[in-house]
Amino acid sequence: MDGEEGGGEMVSIPKDNYNNQLMINHLQTISRKLTELGNGYCNWFSKQSILVQATVVTTATGIHGAAMGGIVGTVAQAAAHVFPKHSLAIKAKFASPMVEARMFAAVLGTHASIHFIMGNIRGKDDVQTRMAAGFGAGVVCKLVARMGYPCVVPINEAVMGVVCALIGGVIFQLGRRKSQLPVEYTRTKCMLSNLGLENYEKNFEKGLLTDITMPLLTGSILKEVGVPPGPRLLILDHIENDPELQKMRQGRARRN
Repeated sequence: MDGEEGGGEMVSIPKDNYNNQLMINHLQTISRKLTELGNGYCNWFSKQSILVQATVVTTATGIHGAAMGGIVGTVAQAAAHVFPKHSLAIKAKFASPMVEARMFAAVLGTHASIHFIMGNIRGKDDVQTRMAAGFGAGVVCKLVARMGYPCVVPINEAVMGVVCALIGGVIFQLGRRKSQLPVEYTRTKCMLSNLGLENYEKNFEKGLLTDITMPLLTGSILKEVGVPPGPRLLILDHIENDPELQKMRQGRARRN
């Protein structure tokens, strides 16, 4: 009989609902895989030396900058074709996609490299770090501009570096006024993510427990920021068994 079998009714699931659920399951699987991949990268990155970390940051930022520069150059070329009356002015300000990509990659990569290395060496992200990164980026910008860039500012590398350093310092100070919270929580967030303790990120931020404070963490400090006993034990065990953090702790002990 249609719709019946053994005295019971067969329940049919609408095809649209089935397809929607199937799509949701696929999206959840992809999201889970991406999260696992991100956690794996964070775990790997946090265990590397500062030289490897700086290389990764510089390369990734350079690739990102190259993509941005390529887009800018492509849009400029398209605009020159769409607005032929202004093509000469556009070409005087923007280079080809390849040249723009080279410029963006060099400047952003240099800035990221200096900022990352100085921030780790000095243990903080302050106006001096930003100005040093700005100076390096300005010098590189002027050097690369000499290699076929159409719009060249008539100043030397040192002056360009000083100008960019001042701009970087001003931007940092303006941003600092809006938010006094430090931003160096990369390693801390990776640790909490690996331990399944992402819910306590806000506790670390509230207590200003940035990456540089990780070797100094104690049970009493974690208790003070509201971390319960179980998570405290996991965090302290992770710190005790992290070779890089132990090196940092030993280095501080020798200096003291």
